[in-house]
Amino acid sequence: MFNRARHHFIAWLLERHPQVWFRWKKIGKHRLCSDRDFLALHAQSLREGEGLQVLEERYNLWILTQSVARLPGALAEVGVYRGGSAKFIAAAKGSADLHLFDTFTGMPAVNPATDGAFREGESGDTSVEHVRAYLAAYPAVYLHPGFFPASGAILEREASLRFKFVHLDVDLLASTHDALAWFYPRMVRGGLIVTHDYGDTTVPGVKRAFDEFFLDKPETVVPLWFTQAVVTKL
Repeated sequence: MFNRARHHFIAWLLERHPQVWFRWKKIGKHRLCSDRDFLALHAQSLREGEGLQVLEERYNLWILTQSVARLPGALAEVGVYRGGSAKFIAAAKGSADLHLFDTFTGMPAVNPATDGAFREGESGDTSVEHVRAYLAAYPAVYLHPGFFPASGAILEREASLRFKFVHLDVDLLASTHDALAWFYPRMVRGGLIVTHDYGDTTVPGVKRAFDEFFLDKPETVVPLWFTQAVVTKL
């Protein structure tokens, strides 16, 4: 209840008194303060309460999605939950295809030795229907329910399909590694792989999966504020 009221208050500030919010956040000189589209979407998302990302993470998704606009290829997200982060990608992507992968029934089997305190079936309070309705305003958004990468089999038939932007938010070591193995050879040069939770010590599997996967590859994993990281395909 407190968080909901706080989010509604921040949304009201953003829409009615943005300068007060800028001073409060101590970001008055940042370029996002003049990005009206982002600020409106952030306020809307705060009211909806569907996103788990903080301001910095939402803005990273927004600007990184826009940064690959000139590249060919599609976009993707694995770990959609209720569509909170996908909304920022969908709003920034233009007309390019966005493929969304999730079980939409909760997490797969969890390994306590590598995955922290997550539980099988966690984050199951979502559905394909909810996310489809939530993102209905955006064109060329395709939902793929099931366990990834098996749920990507339909796209494997499109031999020429490549990706310019991928967002991973799957929390688990094996799931993160499987997603990297599937997308890495399908990325265009200059394409971005962004992950949530790389810097979160309660989600140890994500950092381990990225560090191990890219250990023998030319790309560098670059940590971002707040918990994200990004890799640019060379």
